[in-house]
Amino acid sequence: MKIKELPENTLQRLIIYLKVLEHLEKEKIDPISSEDLAKRCGVNSAQLRKDLSFVGNLGTKGVGYSVKSLKYSLKKFLGRNHEWNMILGGINPLGKFLLESSQLFNEGFNFLAIFDTREEYIGKVYNGLSVYNLSQISYVVKNIKVDIGVITAEDVPEVYLEAFLKEGIRAILNLSHVPLFSENKEVKIENFSFSLILTKLSYFLKICEENK
Repeated sequence: MKIKELPENTLQRLIIYLKVLEHLEKEKIDPISSEDLAKRCGVNSAQLRKDLSFVGNLGTKGVGYSVKSLKYSLKKFLGRNHEWNMILGGINPLGKFLLESSQLFNEGFNFLAIFDTREEYIGKVYNGLSVYNLSQISYVVKNIKVDIGVITAEDVPEVYLEAFLKEGIRAILNLSHVPLFSENKEVKIENFSFSLILTKLSYFLKICEENK
């Protein structure tokens, strides 16, 4: 399987464009000029047009962009035009928050099962979903289509990664405190934590102090 090559920074900006367009649609702003849209997205109009060229020829000279049409095209390009099924690995406060998030559900990301390795959590129910023992994962995923695995485990997150990979799950969001990786190029792992993002900001502040 060949994954379409798209620069990571471009992908990140396309996602931002989509979020801005969703907000514009709620505000009933349509159409919008490339200059105004670029400003709202934190880029210049040349960068905006370059990024959107990956999606297609979407603008109209002298008019700009149809917010509704551009949002639709971006959602389709980014795979957001249908729903995705998810499973959760490791119950903790963050995991519980995600399970109860109406925003994820409204945007088409649905949790179908929860797994844990601790006996005290097995069989408990969160937002209508029972917690299975991780050893039961093969049985469970045979009965449901799983697109994305989410790891929030505070202990041994590697165990969940190994189990998810063994079941052929190719898209994994790792929210644990340990960055996880796979040598399989057909697997995409996104490592995210507030600590990682705050460290970027702490570095920025350090540089600002040093340049005073």
